[in-house]
Amino acid sequence: MPSQLSFPGLCRINAAVTSLSDAAVEKRGAIFTRREVVEFILDLAGYTPDRPLHRLRLLEPAFGDGDFLIPSIQRLLAAWNREKCAHINPADDLSDAICGVELHTATYEKTRKRTVELLIAAGIPAHGARIICGRWLLHGDFLLTPLDGQFDAVVGNPPYVRQELIPDALIAEYRKRYRTIYDRADLYIPFIERSLDVLADHGCLGFICADRWTKNRYGGPLRELVAKHFHLKFYVDMVNTPAFHSDVIAYPAITVIAREKPGPTRIAHRPKIEREGLASLTKMLLAKSPLANGPVRELDCVTAGS
Repeated sequence: MPSQLSFPGLCRINAAVTSLSDAAVEKRGAIFTRREVVEFILDLAGYTPDRPLHRLRLLEPAFGDGDFLIPSIQRLLAAWNREKCAHINPADDLSDAICGVELHTATYEKTRKRTVELLIAAGIPAHGARIICGRWLLHGDFLLTPLDGQFDAVVGNPPYVRQELIPDALIAEYRKRYRTIYDRADLYIPFIERSLDVLADHGCLGFICADRWTKNRYGGPLRELVAKHFHLKFYVDMVNTPAFHSDVIAYPAITVIAREKPGPTRIAHRPKIEREGLASLTKMLLAKSPLANGPVRELDCVTAGS
């Protein structure tokens, strides 16, 4: 097999990925999401423990410290424990249920250890817990890492990284792979594109990220993709809300997009970040029809091409 030295372009890409795998928080765009907001997004995406989650597949494209990953696993285990039989091998039953990707090496190792501990605490033998975790968690660049199959839910907080902070060789490779990297699009844009690409029929993507793609020039190709092939189900404006563990300058929104026939979009603005209030808002967003004069509006034709 030829060595990587035979492919200098590949060497430059690998070097760029390696440099980001040890980068500081600011350079890799890591922002950590509050638990109440995570639970809200999981509910809106339909990843709830009353469903047979061990028969579904969930993807977390940049799991970081586990803000989305750990609550998702806890919901999965609750659903599995409700239905499991004594003779079932946990590794056989659970190994395909989760896929998480993380680039930063130290963060990956810390969250991997925490995941194993969570599985053991749930009663899964240590050997089986390590097998499951080894199948669940991938160390690499989500935009380059091969993924197997499709997913019923994709959730998370994709990295907010400007193009200027990405090595030239890497951004060139991204541009080859992702048609939504247009103009000065930030890194979360191709994260959304790839996540939608691996979404199963009737599956849901639930992200909290910058809302600029819905308004700016660089969001045009992504808007067109969503308008043509997906249903923008929910849009919750989170500007000036304490949705994260630290203050951010970006303008965040929660966006839930399903791989299904396009339809009306339900919209809410700047909810209070508290468990009871978000649970109430979830019911209103999921209700058969919005309450008159309530905090949820339903609009047709929100998406219209680019």
